[in-house]
Amino acid sequence: MLTHPALVVGLAKWVPAWITPLWVLSIGLLIGVIAAVALYGVLSLLSLVTPLGHLADKPSRGITASLIVGGLIGAGLCATYVPTAGEYANTLFLPLICIGLVLGFGVIYGMWHRTRSEWGSMINEGVIPYLLCTLGLFALVGLAGTPFVEDPRSILNSIAAVNLVGDGTEQITVVVKASPELPAGEAPFLPANIDYQLRNVTGLTIESDRTVLLGDSADSASFGRPPQRVNEGEKLVYNYENRDLPPIPSDPTRLHIQNREIDDAKVVFTFKNQPLVPQASSILVIAFTLFLTLTGLVAFRQAAPRVWALALSTAKNEMAQPLYLLLLAIGLFGVLLFGIYPFNTLGDDIRLLKDSGVTLIMVLGMVQAVWSAGTSVSEEIEGRTALTVLSKPVSRRSFILGKYAGIMLSVLVLFVILSAVLTVVISYKPIYDARETASGDPIWQTGHDEIMTTLPVLGLYLMETMAIGAIAVALATRLPLLANFISCFMIYVIGNLTSPLVASARDNNELVGFVGKLIAVVIPNLNIFNVQAAVDTGNQIPLIYLAGAFNYLVCFSIAIWMLAMLLFEDRDLA
Repeated sequence: MLTHPALVVGLAKWVPAWITPLWVLSIGLLIGVIAAVALYGVLSLLSLVTPLGHLADKPSRGITASLIVGGLIGAGLCATYVPTAGEYANTLFLPLICIGLVLGFGVIYGMWHRTRSEWGSMINEGVIPYLLCTLGLFALVGLAGTPFVEDPRSILNSIAAVNLVGDGTEQITVVVKASPELPAGEAPFLPANIDYQLRNVTGLTIESDRTVLLGDSADSASFGRPPQRVNEGEKLVYNYENRDLPPIPSDPTRLHIQNREIDDAKVVFTFKNQPLVPQASSILVIAFTLFLTLTGLVAFRQAAPRVWALALSTAKNEMAQPLYLLLLAIGLFGVLLFGIYPFNTLGDDIRLLKDSGVTLIMVLGMVQAVWSAGTSVSEEIEGRTALTVLSKPVSRRSFILGKYAGIMLSVLVLFVILSAVLTVVISYKPIYDARETASGDPIWQTGHDEIMTTLPVLGLYLMETMAIGAIAVALATRLPLLANFISCFMIYVIGNLTSPLVASARDNNELVGFVGKLIAVVIPNLNIFNVQAAVDTGNQIPLIYLAGAFNYLVCFSIAIWMLAMLLFEDRDLA
């Protein structure tokens, strides 16, 4: 039956459109793992050098060196990306500095001789095996469909053309010497001597202060096509999307310019360079995200071993609870159900699938975070277990940080597993809808774009879950589980209404305005993580918005951590 012609034709139509987006993401995961292995392989070799391998033997020395290296990396990132970010460039400072610090700690502690001997235990402990297995299974599914991928060579070749800095705009000025002693038609065609990759040029504008001709040879008898004329003060515009004929040859060495006037000509080429397959940029995004996550986990484990031990114990304990498995089962069932459930929206079912899926994952993550805060913090304090932990060389600060980190690690695993399944479902949803409505077969770029507009939303909802988790841990130092649940629910509801409350209070009396602003100060503005409108319209969340939300999360988490320490510092544990 598998070789039946009708089945083969059916698979040939829809399998490439479904598997190609998954393959693209799988390539990103593979590159991220390879980059991490290559970096830590080099660092392991450097650890054999005694001064470098023993640099982190003293915690103070290791942390100082990490801060210096991380600060230098962060400064380099800021100098590279902030000037090109536009109006809201200041929001990039904190995220780029944090990335630099993570890389700095990863480099210094990656060279530590203890790290070289502990790789086996690191890979097999805590949440890392769950993360690696989930992502590995996802990558295996994607790479197994390589025979069905549409033009994989073009996708891979486009990776090198991805613009790591800027939008790909490049301006080149060429000065063409004049030949006043010759008639205009007999002036020589001089080589332009510029370099470009025409296959990656999506837009080109050519301007000149003199009338010139663009040819593909120095000899007019060898022209492969008529030369292009650029008049003085006019623009010659080329757009790939319009399927225009390029005004310049594909081989840059063949580009020659004739100056038809008596003065030197200044010809300005403005190239808009983009990969031949724009979706290839997501490969590098996924690769860097995975690489940074693995580096952060390694740096956390090695630089803060006591906090990591508490986090590891908390995460393992919470993930072994029946509630965790129940939430995971509900999430898997819900995501798969949303993929086949007919929302009857006349072609917009995928919008409701994305909205329902990401909201379900966020709600389950919040339930897990609040429940874990109550069981691992509140009940341990009430049951005197915390007193036993603190009797060891563990400070109250490390206790709170370790508990919060462990809870968030368990939530991270929940997010990653459900997000991987949701990604597979979203990739198939356009095909499912097309077959249900008997419409034309969708292209793979449709599924890829839907996935890439969903992943940033999941990142924002993970940030919101981290904010609620921080509140839950702080309140758990004083409140029991039920009171914590009620308080976090009220904060979540009011926090998502903070912006509308402040906006509605502007035209009211002073008392109403004061109450609205007071609520905005006391209750966190969770509405900043809510991008419902972007999900409904299918718009991509800009990077600058993610940076702004991250800034708010960091500032809010620091404030909540200080509150948690005030609540826990004088708590009688005996």
